[in-house]
Amino acid sequence: MGKHHKRHTIPVIHECGLAIRSLTPTYHMVDFMRAGQRVRKGFDDIEDAKRFCQMRANEIKNEGTRTLSLPEKVRAEALRAMEILKNSGVSLVTAAEEYVRRHPTLTTEPIRETCDKYLAAMQKEERRPLSIYEKKLKFKALCAAMGDTPTAALDDSDIEEWAHARNVSNLTKNAYMGAARDLLLFYRRGGKLKPRRHCDEKPPITWDVRTISRIMTAAELKAPGIVPALSVLFFAGLRPYEMLRLTWEQIDLVAGVIRLTGEETKTRTMRNVEISENLRAWLTAYHNAGQLAPLPNQYRVQRKQVMVACSLSEWPNDVARHTYATAHYNAHHDAARTMAQLGHFGSPQMFLTHYKGVPMSATDATAYWKIVPKTQKGAQKIVPFARAAG
Repeated sequence: MGKHHKRHTIPVIHECGLAIRSLTPTYHMVDFMRAGQRVRKGFDDIEDAKRFCQMRANEIKNEGTRTLSLPEKVRAEALRAMEILKNSGVSLVTAAEEYVRRHPTLTTEPIRETCDKYLAAMQKEERRPLSIYEKKLKFKALCAAMGDTPTAALDDSDIEEWAHARNVSNLTKNAYMGAARDLLLFYRRGGKLKPRRHCDEKPPITWDVRTISRIMTAAELKAPGIVPALSVLFFAGLRPYEMLRLTWEQIDLVAGVIRLTGEETKTRTMRNVEISENLRAWLTAYHNAGQLAPLPNQYRVQRKQVMVACSLSEWPNDVARHTYATAHYNAHHDAARTMAQLGHFGSPQMFLTHYKGVPMSATDATAYWKIVPKTQKGAQKIVPFARAAG
């Protein structure tokens, strides 16, 4: 027969009606139920645990005294309200707060007044005239439906009901609901507008055609080793790390595509980038083997030489990719086509906001794709790059 093991008993003492369990000689836990929930709190010192019990006992006693001081009718109503809410998962306090929100006092400002304040705040912050005009149209419709309703009583279900009652497309409904939710957020934040979106501040930084031409000419003269790298940045829109991982074997000049694998792309998906005629000229003139670009530190050193030659004090983040996006879109006027080349899978609006910069003129858009090498003997200038393993 097996041996019977004596069950370990945890020492328990009671202080002011609350239990203290000494789990170890140096760790003591106060354990009790409060409002239907278990409360546990640990202490290293038994005296600290006792003092905590004394304080909690006094709090419970005071709460009980306040409860007993309530009129009998109020206590009965509270019990009845708790019974009604028993299976709803909503507390009595939450139910009371919701009732007060839905039935504000007569002094609460109406939606019409909040709309006026919102538009005034947009004017004060010098938001775009188009943004103000669009908000004004949506607020006009909202006020026509419930302008005298207290703003404090407005919630998301009211907004959805109002928007769905309008005989408009789903896209327009979403726009109307967005405007109403902005208004509600403005009211709850005490009259503060949401922060400006990036497109309200300034477009992405791009360089003009003359600057790109100067950079490529300087690179041919000062740093021919990074000419292929710069060419795929400016004329294929590759991300810098896509360019640094690219090999010449991935460039198919016959088919006219750069084949990017999931190892190079941000989204881990394959994509083929079209090779424009001027990019073909650059890649043909400077064609080599192995990696397209030198090691990152070598690339940065040579790029600095080009910047000095062009009197450029900085190289803004993703400026080449943004410039390509702007030039490609203005040349083709097809956002979907440009997005596909960039490997951008967001919405067209996000593309226009975060990728495309200030529109180019038709003349500049044409000139951009005519930037070609000054020499067709560039390949003679290239020295194969030594690459570290991996």
